[in-house]
Amino acid sequence: MLLAVYCSMKKILTAIIVCLCLQTNAQIDAGIGGAFGFPMLFNSNLGGYNHSLGAPAGRVQINYLPAEATFVPSLSAEIAPYELPVSKLGNTNRVLNMNFTVMNAMLHGRVRKTLANNKELYYGIGIGAMYMQGRRVGLSGDQNSYLTVIEDSADYIKTIIPQMCVSAEYVMPVTSDAPVMLGIGAQLNYSYFFERQTTWRVSVVDDQYNLYNLRPKLQGHFINPSVYIVLYYRFKAKERY
Repeated sequence: MLLAVYCSMKKILTAIIVCLCLQTNAQIDAGIGGAFGFPMLFNSNLGGYNHSLGAPAGRVQINYLPAEATFVPSLSAEIAPYELPVSKLGNTNRVLNMNFTVMNAMLHGRVRKTLANNKELYYGIGIGAMYMQGRRVGLSGDQNSYLTVIEDSADYIKTIIPQMCVSAEYVMPVTSDAPVMLGIGAQLNYSYFFERQTTWRVSVVDDQYNLYNLRPKLQGHFINPSVYIVLYYRFKAKERY
């Protein structure tokens, strides 16, 4: 499923590039690459346990670059697997994690600075949305094995929430013979899960035969610091006569 979505994102990216190139004399950077983030969730139900695993992601990005502009828009999208802590198991050090397929889309407004040797620096803020589809659950803690997990998959977590970010990116030419650029960047995403009325019913029997009836929620502050690398092709401005 992830591969199919990623291919669809590439087709959409190509269509947008063609439309923009036909209608404008601005340069356009179109790129595909990868990212690695460390998603974290903060709320009182988790105590001091706020993170689970790092998350690799596929990333596509379009930068719209009008001539002489010092503030430019960019559009980015990522798809990644997240694992987030959602509830503690009683008074133990174990935490129930949920695994998600996540898609992020972000519209950025960035300051553009031209450096020596055709290098560029971008930094700014962005707004967008995050779609999360729950897939399965697991446990964290000193003893992370369990015997049985009973979950109500008919009411599994599926949500779309707004998000914002700050980011910075350094772009350099790969070769002087072709309009290929390499972007190396860092991004910090932030979202807030308001407490929902709906809870998800999950029961866990651990390896000591203890039964935990849980009602986990997605709530609290969510942040995802990440780094990324994108390989761009720079479409030159259309000549006008």
